[in-house]
Amino acid sequence: MIELIVLGGVVVVIIVIYIFWYHENRRQKAFKQIAESLNFTFSRKGDTSLLDALGDFHVFSQGHSRRISNVLTGRFNDIPTMVMDYKYTTGGGKSSHIWQQTVLAFESDKLVLPGFILRPENLFDKIGSFLGKKDINFESAPVFSKRYLLRGDDEESIRKLFNEWVFEYYERHPGLSTEGHGKKLIYYRVSKRVSPDRIQAFLQEGYEIFGLFKSH
Repeated sequence: MIELIVLGGVVVVIIVIYIFWYHENRRQKAFKQIAESLNFTFSRKGDTSLLDALGDFHVFSQGHSRRISNVLTGRFNDIPTMVMDYKYTTGGGKSSHIWQQTVLAFESDKLVLPGFILRPENLFDKIGSFLGKKDINFESAPVFSKRYLLRGDDEESIRKLFNEWVFEYYERHPGLSTEGHGKKLIYYRVSKRVSPDRIQAFLQEGYEIFGLFKSH
């Protein structure tokens, strides 16, 4: 009886592993086809140098066991662009949690950005603000300030960067996370992977965000 239970458990594990492999393999093939259609290059895995290059961004400094996969690299509307699946783990053992998201990154001379992170504000952020952690708010944009956490060291430059068009866009597109630093800009939705059939729309949305922050 015990042998049957153990065997059943092994079979369940094998099935789960196979289902995971099947879906990941399909996603990988879909990304490869997308790369061909966009005239992008495709890499199944990102190397450690890519993680190092993105290390200035908050999301790429979180947790441990960081991994990049399904990397698309090319030019979108003539802007150097990269799309990737990125995951990392927080905690350990039974309390560990894996975060997976699709991240889009732009790098362009048209970007001259102070370091900032913008993401949806949650209860823990509100507690942090109460304890003294800085959240840059705007009296002229109460809805934006209520929905989003905005942080960065150069508050004066950040305030100049964020204007009525930025406020309006993010109020209409809840759930976006965006980070800027120098010539680089990334955006994603926390713990959300973009389905392959929405990559084109994801790129277009990113291009709209790029337009909000580029130098005019």
